[in-house]
Amino acid sequence: MNQENNSGSAGEADKYFRLIAENLTDMIALVDTTGRRLYCTPNYSFLGDPEILAGTDSFNNIHPEDKERIKSIFFNTVSTGVGQSTQYRLVLQDGSVRHIQSQGIAVRSADGVVEKVIVVSRDVTEAKDAAEKQRALELQLFQADKLNSLGKTVSGVAHELNNPLTGIMGFCQLLLRDEAIQENSRHREDINTIFREAERCQKIVRNLTTFARKHKPEKTFLGLNGLLEDSLRLQEHQLSLHNIAVARELEPALPKTMADFHQLQQVFMNLLGNAQDAMARQKGAKSLSVRTRRIGAFIRAEIADSGPGIPPDCLEHIFEPFFTTKEPGKGTGLGLSISFGIIAGHGGRIWAENLPGGGARFSVELPITEDASPGEKKAAGAETLPLKGQRVLIIDDEQCVMDVTVRILRLLNLSPDTARDPATGKAKLEAGNYDAVLCDYRLPGLSGLELFKWAKALKPELEKRWIFISGSSGGEELLKTGRPVLAKPFTFEALQEMLGAVLKK
Repeated sequence: MNQENNSGSAGEADKYFRLIAENLTDMIALVDTTGRRLYCTPNYSFLGDPEILAGTDSFNNIHPEDKERIKSIFFNTVSTGVGQSTQYRLVLQDGSVRHIQSQGIAVRSADGVVEKVIVVSRDVTEAKDAAEKQRALELQLFQADKLNSLGKTVSGVAHELNNPLTGIMGFCQLLLRDEAIQENSRHREDINTIFREAERCQKIVRNLTTFARKHKPEKTFLGLNGLLEDSLRLQEHQLSLHNIAVARELEPALPKTMADFHQLQQVFMNLLGNAQDAMARQKGAKSLSVRTRRIGAFIRAEIADSGPGIPPDCLEHIFEPFFTTKEPGKGTGLGLSISFGIIAGHGGRIWAENLPGGGARFSVELPITEDASPGEKKAAGAETLPLKGQRVLIIDDEQCVMDVTVRILRLLNLSPDTARDPATGKAKLEAGNYDAVLCDYRLPGLSGLELFKWAKALKPELEKRWIFISGSSGGEELLKTGRPVLAKPFTFEALQEMLGAVLKK
């Protein structure tokens, strides 16, 4: 009777054991001391039939790069009786890879010798992928924060550089108008050289501030060729450093489009950077091709490199978030997905392809947009000012900028007055009347914008007479005033034109 009860209890226990095994989330395998499987729970079916797996070598399915490490951990458990927890990769029959977390548990015989090992495992592929995506997002946020800090730093540096550049370029222009210099070809050429090099510095600073500053999307009527040239200039040093030859084939009469300059620059900077990375390990000649052309109702920009190309199995995933072909730590996998979203938001498309002769090509197509106001011309006033002797107040804390501006205004037969700080500016605005005010955006103690608001409240007519001068971006707050902004360093002609537009009103 007891034997029957014991037999019944054993059968019932076996039934419950099977029920537990079939519904386990974790996988359990019993292996001998050589690593041969003796039993696998049913959820091992992703490796094959669990019954057929019995008797097979448990190391066979481990990724080659992980196999020796896992063997070492396993046999250490057998010899010491102390199990370890570790992660490794399993290679399935279809070639796909799963990430596994396993814990070994030593099973001892009556005399204390390890005779078997229970391996409790869990598939952590999805959790690992989620963690990597989270890390990528955190890295992206960290990079965004760094860019934001960089933008603020660059803005300050630009202001400090643009003030002396204003003086250098301004005095060069004044010298070139001097009769004695005009008659001396050698001195004239030397001054022209100084002016051109200062212009080069100006473009470098302007490109950096344009790319680094925080920007709210705003579509304007623009040409793709100029945008690509600006992007290439930003990458010029790196391309030269890596001996990459750049070939341009930009269609001269390329139609324009409505687009956000900064967003499109972000796209092309990303494509140029990817092309450069693709050729990093390439031996021999390296080349980058940038081409634009019209295709029906679209304009197309193509960026091609002489690198190894994109693996065929990656082409259909290249624009997916977090997908990257770069080494770990070299990229977040977000650049191309962001670029895809930007181009789609502009009513265009972007795609990648491998070239027959080697290398990869990325193509961007954007719709052609006709200028909504083709008849508009530049504001008149650049040739001659409508009036003479008009009073212009210059408010700027940089003596060099002040001096060159005064000299230019006198050449224009205007009557300049100066203020080196906001307090002096306020006193002069209260005491006198001015036909125009040239006010620096960054002033000690009080910003040019705050001074403008004060002056507008004091004398409303000053609103239409105000011109901001800025050595760095004043952001959208200046644009909201509706007043013109003269960017430092400015040319004689730019100052003349802007004053002409204000004084004629």
